[in-house]
Parts: sequence; C-alpha cells; structure tokens
Amino acid sequence: MLVLATFVLLSCNEQTTTEETALGTPAPNVEEVSISPLSPKEQVALDEFKSWLDTSFVAFGPPGLAVAVLKGNEVVMEKTFGVLDVETQQAVEPNSVFRLASVSKGFAPVLTGILVQEGCLHWDDLVAAYLPDFALNDPAATKQLSLRHVLSHTTGLPRHTYSNLLNMNVPYHEILPMLREVELSHPVGTWYNYQNVAYSLIGDVIEQATGMSYGEALAERIFQVLGMEGASSSHGAIAGCQNTAMPHGPDAEGYHRIALRDKFYSVGPAAGVNANLEDMEEWLKLLMGHRPDVIDSTALQALFQPHADVAPIEGVMRAWRPMDVSAYGMGWRLVEKDQKHYVFHGGFVNGYRSEIGFCQEQGLGIVLLSNGSSRFVGDALPHFFSLQRKGGA
Repeated sequence: MLVLATFVLLSCNEQTTTEETALGTPAPNVEEVSISPLSPKEQVALDEFKSWLDTSFVAFGPPGLAVAVLKGNEVVMEKTFGVLDVETQQAVEPNSVFRLASVSKGFAPVLTGILVQEGCLHWDDLVAAYLPDFALNDPAATKQLSLRHVLSHTTGLPRHTYSNLLNMNVPYHEILPMLREVELSHPVGTWYNYQNVAYSLIGDVIEQATGMSYGEALAERIFQVLGMEGASSSHGAIAGCQNTAMPHGPDAEGYHRIALRDKFYSVGPAAGVNANLEDMEEWLKLLMGHRPDVIDSTALQALFQPHADVAPIEGVMRAWRPMDVSAYGMGWRLVEKDQKHYVFHGGFVNGYRSEIGFCQEQGLGIVLLSNGSSRFVGDALPHFFSLQRKGGA
C-alpha cells in the first residue's frame, strides 16, 4: 500500500544556489531491463525519458551513471552509462558502488521509524534525554530539541552550521561541542535551515538507544534485511571495493579523476552511505510501502508529513517550479504539483551526485547515481515525473 501525505505550508524565506557543470563525455554503454507493469501511456512516457537520458548523457556527462525506475515493487527500467573511472575505462554496472552524499539522510528517519515502531524511540523524544552533555547556545532550546526537530532541520541553528568545517575534514566529534557557541537564528521547531552536523545528532541518539554504532544499526536493521549487499557506511568500505565508481571533477576537456576523500563520513546520518543501483532498487521498494515487514505504514507515513516550508526559490527546487507546495518532512523533501505528491532527495559530495524520489499517487520511483556533477542529473527527477504527468495514468 502506498503512503499518502497531507501537506501544510509553514513560513520560510530562503534562497540557495547550486554549482553544477555540463560538459561532454564519451557515449554511454547501456544495460537495460524492461519487464513492465506500466500502462501504455506510462510506457510511452518512460520511453521518452530513456531517449532524453541517452541524449543528455552524451551531451552533458558525467563519466558514469546508473539509473533505475520502479513501478510499485517492480523494476521497469535499469540502465547504466559510461565508466567507473576515466583512467581505467571500466564500465559502470548495476552493482557498481557510488557514494550517496545527502541521499544518505533518508536512511536515518527510516531507521528511527523502525525503532519507534518497536517502542525503543519516540519521534518527540528529547535529544537531551539521550545526550545530556549536548547543548545549544540557549538552555531553553536545548531542553526543547527533539528527534523530530533534528530530522526536519528545524533545530533553530543557522543554515549549514559548520558544514564548512566538515569540508575542511574536521571530525564531527570535534565540531559538535562548538554548537553551543552558535547563536540560534530561529526558535526551535519554527524554521527550516538545512544541516549536516546537527542532523547527525540522530546517530548519537540511536547509538545510546540501541547500544550499537549508527553504522552497525543501519547494517543490521536495513542493509541486511533488504539484501542491500553492496551498501555500507564508511570510507574504508568504498575504498576497498573493486567495483567502485571513482569521483570526478570537471575540466576544459570533460572530467578528470579526483581523490576518493573521507570527508563527511564522520557525519554518517547526513552523508555517509555507499550503495549500488541494485541496493537502491530495494530501498525504493521500502520507501514506496512495499516492505511492511521492515517498517509499517504508520511509521513510514510520519516521514512524509511536512514540518517546514522550503522556499521554491531554493536551488534544489529550481527544476520543480512552479509547484503548489514545497516542504521538508523528516529526511525527505516534499513537493505537491498538479495534485500529485512527490517525495525526493538529492546529494552532492566529493564529485558524486545522486537523486532519488517517488510519486505517491502513481507508485512510480526513480533513482540516479553518478560519479561527476552534471546539471541534467538534478533535472532528471522533475523531468521524469513531468513526462509521467502528461502521459501517464
């Protein structure tokens, strides 16, 4: 059964920019599976999307790309393009591992939801109950901060507090005590300000509640149960994989290989998951409600309820405009457009770009993994769903 969400607008006024590059790359190598439960109109729209993907990849890069589309719990398209590494020219395969970057954020609320349905945690539990040494600048705010606030980026901290230190590879455990020196920009629970450091408090809470590290809990409760055999949550795991899509940066001739860095792995809930396309197909099935044995509909639905409005002028919303509602739930971005509800998230770190999302009414989901930044990857989800709205059921 698909989970439906009711959207509510809250006040927010925020603008961001994204830095993306469109450069040419070699022609794609393609592997495709097309056993489809789609309606004829949905199939026509999917075929049009495939053509757009082929053309866009050749024109704009990145070096490698893996894409899957699901209808319900069936994979209706699986395509791989390009190479893992421009130096070796090894082809991307469905089991090639990529960094997910901020697409990792969606795992933390699902893991929390599993613990909520077990009675181990509650959405409105206070962070201070598990982390008594943690403090914000305002003692009253420290006492108010809940798991829901952490997962919805409504902590009251200024946008991207100390993400700059993560980019400098300062470890999370060294940054966390610094939050008590930061003056809050808003009252707790009232305003969406995207975070990486503060978001990762949920990992510390889960460790205290379960006695396992966040990575261990993630592997036991999600990766192993879903059969996500290529998934992991450490730099060592992706560095040691023989089928890793290596990161790339743009240059005048296209893309060049860059170092596989360990930055942002210290904030595992925010940006620390690695996975391949086959893993992400199983993940999409869960998100669309087809694994009630892992997380029930009540716990899953809680993630997709809006907690704060996200201004449509924000960079990540650019390709979705115009829209009726633009919001953030818990670990997920939410859009309402033409009477349809979309749940999605994107990520970019260390040359990797990823996107994932689904339409609740149509039961259609899509995931893209790439090893180089390219604007068309960010445009792919809204374009795919636009084609389906025009041609689908």
